[in-house]
Amino acid sequence: MKHFLLISLSALLLWSCGNKNQFSITGKVEPAMDGKMVLYGFKEGQPVPVDTTTIEKGKFTFQGEVEIAEIRLLAIEGQNNFAAQLFIEPAKISMTVYPDSFETNVIKGSKSQDIFQKYIDEMITFSEKAEGLKSRFAQAQATTNQEEMAAVQYEYETMIENNMLFARNFVKEYKSSPVAAYVYMQTFLQEDQIEAIDSMLEVFKPIEKSEFITVIKDYAEQIRPFSKGAIAPDFTLAKADGSSFTLSSLKGKYVLVDFWASWCKPCMVDMPNVIELYKTYKDKGFEIVGVSLDREKEAWLNTIKTPGMEWIHVWDMEGDVPGGVATKFGVTGIPHTVLLDKEGKIIEINLRSEGLQAKLSQLL
Repeated sequence: MKHFLLISLSALLLWSCGNKNQFSITGKVEPAMDGKMVLYGFKEGQPVPVDTTTIEKGKFTFQGEVEIAEIRLLAIEGQNNFAAQLFIEPAKISMTVYPDSFETNVIKGSKSQDIFQKYIDEMITFSEKAEGLKSRFAQAQATTNQEEMAAVQYEYETMIENNMLFARNFVKEYKSSPVAAYVYMQTFLQEDQIEAIDSMLEVFKPIEKSEFITVIKDYAEQIRPFSKGAIAPDFTLAKADGSSFTLSSLKGKYVLVDFWASWCKPCMVDMPNVIELYKTYKDKGFEIVGVSLDREKEAWLNTIKTPGMEWIHVWDMEGDVPGGVATKFGVTGIPHTVLLDKEGKIIEINLRSEGLQAKLSQLL
């Protein structure tokens, strides 16, 4: 008997060890239906199907293995929209899926999902407040109430700042959870400079096996050549008069490479500030190179006739392919600025307005 008990316990131990990464999802769809439920993972940032199961009378199950919490999507075969999003982890997870009301899905059994739900709840609150402010602004605009419009704009900007602060604090609080890495990846990755990203990778070391950390590391290596201290890529582009301009010809000056376009509203809103800065520092060893990402040449040429836009202007268009130089600089959105020292090394990225003024005042 003791021998039999020993074998049984050993078998149980082996089973437990072999299934320590196992997860299961037991779900039901409301209202009940028959069909197929597809489980999606991610590959290179795009959702890809990884498993399919049958829905019978509204019920479905998935089983598999996962080493660390990962995000997954569910979709009912034949429907265009995803029905659910959840964090899976080694656990028994139950869920109720409401295909027509994504936010009302109920998911239990995943601690990572519980953490993520806290973030989702805050984002829903933010979205509801944003809609309210949008409505107030429209009403004020309809009655040309400038005071109310300015007040709503201030409230919205303050709410954005508070929302970003919440997200930063959320990442810090749950830094040992892949959920924090996911939120950081989605919210801050393309905003932060390489030093901040490297710092966060150190923070996330306990969860370095997470698929989100892989994405963050890959992005960091992608932008490292365009980060502070690196030599900026040289380029040659055509100016408005058809002559060629080469960036390295400006060595010996501080240079602001400004990626912009006439259709970019934030670029044009900030343009008066750039004009004033150029007036102040153009005779003190400072130059601006405006790299236009306009697709239409006439739009670019007409805009650079604006009084005060007297710096060097080039068009980032080679043949029919726009943005070749922007790609070399790792530009993912505009406005995007790169401030270079006299040797062509990158001093700062994305300085504008007061920040750029303060830096130029310090340098010149």
